[in-house]
Amino acid sequence: MRASLRQLVAMMATPLMRSKTMTTAPTLLLKVGDTLCERRRFTEGEVEAYAGVSGDRNPVHLDDVFAREVGGFEHGCVVHGMLVASLFPALIAAHFPGAVYARQSLKFAAPVYVGKEVLVQVQALHIRPSATKYLYAQFIFPFLISYSELFGVNHLLSDSVKFGTKCFANDNDNAPAIVGEALAVLPSLHQVPTKAPSTPLFKDIHLTLNPSVSMAGTTATSSSLRRMESVHRHLLPAPPPILHQNPLGATRSESFPVIIGGMVLDIHAKPSMQPHPGTTVPGMVKYISGGVARNIAECIYKLETRPFMISVVGKDMAGDFLLKYWRSAGLCTDGILQVDDVTTPIVSNVFDGSGELIAGVASVGAVEKFLSPSWICQFCACISNAPLLMIDANLSPESLEASCKIAHEVGVPVFFEPVSIVKSSRIAPIAKYITYTSPNEFELVAMANSLSPPEKYNFAKIDQFKNKAKAVEYLFEMLSPAMFFLLEKGIKFLLVTLGSHGVFVCCKECTSLMMDQQKSETTSFSTMLLDKLERCFPSNMLLNFPREGSTRTCVFHLPAVSASVVSLTGAGDCFVGGVISALCGGLDMMQSVAVGIAIAKASVESEANIPDKFSAATIAGG
Repeated sequence: MRASLRQLVAMMATPLMRSKTMTTAPTLLLKVGDTLCERRRFTEGEVEAYAGVSGDRNPVHLDDVFAREVGGFEHGCVVHGMLVASLFPALIAAHFPGAVYARQSLKFAAPVYVGKEVLVQVQALHIRPSATKYLYAQFIFPFLISYSELFGVNHLLSDSVKFGTKCFANDNDNAPAIVGEALAVLPSLHQVPTKAPSTPLFKDIHLTLNPSVSMAGTTATSSSLRRMESVHRHLLPAPPPILHQNPLGATRSESFPVIIGGMVLDIHAKPSMQPHPGTTVPGMVKYISGGVARNIAECIYKLETRPFMISVVGKDMAGDFLLKYWRSAGLCTDGILQVDDVTTPIVSNVFDGSGELIAGVASVGAVEKFLSPSWICQFCACISNAPLLMIDANLSPESLEASCKIAHEVGVPVFFEPVSIVKSSRIAPIAKYITYTSPNEFELVAMANSLSPPEKYNFAKIDQFKNKAKAVEYLFEMLSPAMFFLLEKGIKFLLVTLGSHGVFVCCKECTSLMMDQQKSETTSFSTMLLDKLERCFPSNMLLNFPREGSTRTCVFHLPAVSASVVSLTGAGDCFVGGVISALCGGLDMMQSVAVGIAIAKASVESEANIPDKFSAATIAGG
């Protein structure tokens, strides 16, 4: 037996791909995006029985007249919310016997009436499979017959799945009556291959498992055989359930930030002498991969966080140019729509000798036309599983709202990038969904005015301040009314970029500075920077401004880092990319903004939108 134990340890230490006896991989019966559905009506008798068991005899559930006249429920008695919610674990267990329900969050949005049909929907959002399940099933199973308790078989052979749970009181209504998330441990998620190893692993154990033979009729009475039968049921479940699968999003079980917006070919024209109106001057013209969303996604990728990009390009030279890098970097292009007879979005920019933008012309109509709600909704599973969704204002208002609603239903924070003064006003109908946004001074005022017609906020830029502290005080005085107003409209964090004067971070005092840690993933990048920040985090100016009738508002000022400016075009995008990468890596908001500022410095010192030599090591060492 000691030899067998040594052999077991050796097998567990060997990568599965090198095992000569493994012939077929296990079949995963559930994928991210798969959905289980069931229709159900609750009768008066069932509601009465639940009231008796639970002790909840509220007359709105039992008295039709009371429910209508006092409760205000137009169709009479309503079903207990918890009784309706009990359909979620029942549906999961019906398809995966032995499932253990670990957690459930619920939001009751609309009533479910007695006798009315409801549609219950359970969708897999994230799967954390057991890496050892196949090894145990294929090779070590006979050994575990006598030692299952010692090795904790049930734990090792289980998979945890996070489900999105919804109940619709009316199938034709897009608004669910109940929405939430559940975590369940599924011991029967994989189907074990039927082909056995050609050579037995343990020659002294002759009892093997034949998956084609049912054990239901076994007459064994020993405890070891009963345990074997139990493990058999976990390893070899019933035929797979009928699942409604999202074909585009079902293969992604990992958690990536989702970026939706423009991929643009930037044409940069920089004169070598002072330009003159009405004539050309010598200079340099470059083609550069650009677009706010694309730049942010590239920055995130270079900071060790893999993004999932949803965008559109044409089947033309510019589109091929943009996709070439994406593919060469090994990034997923499933969400990038390439359309025939469409011009890839192009922006032509003319700069002065110092790198400041003089003028620009943008042709990005394809983004509004083809990044439609229907295209975005095909990636619901990706968005639902993401730690964060970033959208840029190049999207149409309809697509912005559709994206926000998908994220809002599953609690995914949304980062809105305003792009320009004109397009920043598109935040008006979606402000209540926005967690983060990063306007400059002028975009901030435009956003506030779009939510407060007629216009009442304004900003006048003054450059004569020699003292930076005085300049920051002036900026705060000018911008604070608009910042506080936007917070009142539901935005959680305002990151107001002030150019060389740094960043204002504005939020309610009660707002948590940390993102949901369940979806964030620590990287070597975030660990390296966190260590750096904890040792030398700069002192910040904290301004507390009490507001009548609301919780206190806090504004933090983080100064910019001095830099040798080469080009300013990618600084804002790199700032946002740094913030998002840090947030997804487990840093808090203040640390993430500090990272964003450091990355913006690296950007302005480079000719490209996103520097070629751009890594966590260079940022941490700067």
